[in-house]
Amino acid sequence: MKDQQEMSGAISQMQMAYNPEEDRILFRVNTTASQEFRFWITRRYAILLLRVLKEHVDADPDVSVQGTPEAREAVRSFKQEQASQSANFQEKFRESANDMPLGEEALLAYRLSYNINDGSLALGIQPKEGQGINMTINQDINSNLTRLLLGAIQKAEWQIGEVLAASATGARENMVIN
Repeated sequence: MKDQQEMSGAISQMQMAYNPEEDRILFRVNTTASQEFRFWITRRYAILLLRVLKEHVDADPDVSVQGTPEAREAVRSFKQEQASQSANFQEKFRESANDMPLGEEALLAYRLSYNINDGSLALGIQPKEGQGINMTINQDINSNLTRLLLGAIQKAEWQIGEVLAASATGARENMVIN
């Protein structure tokens, strides 16, 4: 059995919604090929994921060439705003019950693998056992995924402190990438 499931098609929709009964965030990803993947994100995993997403943003040449922390933050904020304008946070998440390669039940995200290359983030999300997924994320998707994650963390009241303070965003649950 392979450890990773390659997604068919590009990311079409993402959703992160806090579930108080589980004290976890349900992360759902739909692809342009109508596949859906579901993972439970714990507080520990959310912190790891935020760090990876921030590292990817910091590797952006537009950000990294800036001489001062204030200039880097200004460029990050500008790019975040640009990415938000190209995303649709109002559209309802489309259920994709027909093609769920990892099954209908959400898997507990356990391992996180990543590689930053040529501006893209290759991100792997794996359960403790069984298959996970590989995604390729550009800066715009990163920006909006970070926004979704921070919104869900806010609802969870997980008190992530400096990691949460690193990005000021609004709380959203759904996003469609156009």
